[in-house]
Amino acid sequence: MQSEETVPSQETLTRLARFQRLEPGNALANYYYAVSLWKWKQSAATLDDASSAQAETLLQKAVALDPKLGAAQLQLGILYAQRGDYTHAIPAYQKAIEVSPELEETHYRLAQAYKRNGDTARAQKELQLHEQLSRQAKERAERERAEIQEFVITLRDK
Repeated sequence: MQSEETVPSQETLTRLARFQRLEPGNALANYYYAVSLWKWKQSAATLDDASSAQAETLLQKAVALDPKLGAAQLQLGILYAQRGDYTHAIPAYQKAIEVSPELEETHYRLAQAYKRNGDTARAQKELQLHEQLSRQAKERAERERAEIQEFVITLRDK
């Protein structure tokens, strides 16, 4: 759902809206609907203040329901940053890192926010963390591919 390339279909958006209405106390229902709504409106070039406010409200509700949902904190930071509101984006990114330090994108976005605010030292530190996490994720993916390949070869030999 977070992939920037993925734009939900109208049917997906409708189903997520229904899911959120049926499960208003479900943090993930609020999160997924907020992200889908935000991306749908952006792709259709119909993102307005009301849609942005609705997505923000849904994301805030998601993090209130599940404070450990780092992905929702990240999306809140992205929403604020796209508005140019770095005074709210930076704390959202920091909270996302606090609860989900493995989210490499958060470190990159926090670095960009620091850079825009003129804090180059903090920006550099976050970029280094982003690069380190990216390297670790790449190594992990390569190990997993090798393990899968070994598994397939083993199955084929039996």
